[in-house]
Amino acid sequence: MATKPTRQQVQGCDKLAEALLLIAEAARLNGPGPFDRAEMSEVARSLSRASTAFGLDAIVARALEARGKALGLRSGTAELLTLIEEGVEPLTTLLLPDEDFKELVARAEAELGEV
Repeated sequence: MATKPTRQQVQGCDKLAEALLLIAEAARLNGPGPFDRAEMSEVARSLSRASTAFGLDAIVARALEARGKALGLRSGTAELLTLIEEGVEPLTTLLLPDEDFKELVARAEAELGEV
């Protein structure tokens, strides 16, 4: 039976999710360049090793939720993006421009309905 994460571990996970968001935002602001899906995956895997209580998927889910909230989207954005079947990796959606991210979420909502 797994133990419940401590408050500090939860805060650490939130900070790692924030770090992913900041890295993705910096890459988006830079424009097209050498930082792509592979590099984002590598960074995320490295960051996830800093947490003993949360894995990569949980950190990415928190980052997606935070981005959705920042863009005024409903809660459950992370869950929607993990359920769509169009071959989109949730992690790499962090690299999408804001409008593309919103459109992807809207398509997921239309495809899946309320989760």
